[in-house]
Amino acid sequence: MATWLFRGNPRDFDVNAYLQAHRDIRWHVHQQLLIPQMHMGDPVYIWRSNGNSPGTGGIVAHGILSGPALVRPDNDFVTWLRRKPDPSVPTVLIRLDDIRLTPRAGCLLRSELVLDAILRSLDIISKPSLTNVKLSAVQEERLEQMWEARRVREL
Repeated sequence: MATWLFRGNPRDFDVNAYLQAHRDIRWHVHQQLLIPQMHMGDPVYIWRSNGNSPGTGGIVAHGILSGPALVRPDNDFVTWLRRKPDPSVPTVLIRLDDIRLTPRAGCLLRSELVLDAILRSLDIISKPSLTNVKLSAVQEERLEQMWEARRVREL
């Protein structure tokens, strides 16, 4: 089992609105060499880029892969602000189980992650144009610890 980090850019589509409106989402897999390593049930974190709002980038949702990487018709599952992706790019299905769009809700900002001795080495930090990143076992363990520690508890 692998853990994945999938990036969305608010300049391309309204990441927040998309995550709030859907529990079951699709995500493009541009790094198609990774597809054979993606399996149903793999944990997935969603990374929101800064877009036009500096300081807002980071991990904002968690879920699991719920469907394989396939070329699927778009069916307007998202409203694109810039051009739509190539329709031949496969998408995976993800079932979200935790959405945290703000620091108060428990998201993990990029500015925090770059201070962590383990997570500062995330490929998504050093190569921000990547859309699909496989985490190392050490990164996976540390990110899970930080995500759980940030969980907002109901009183």
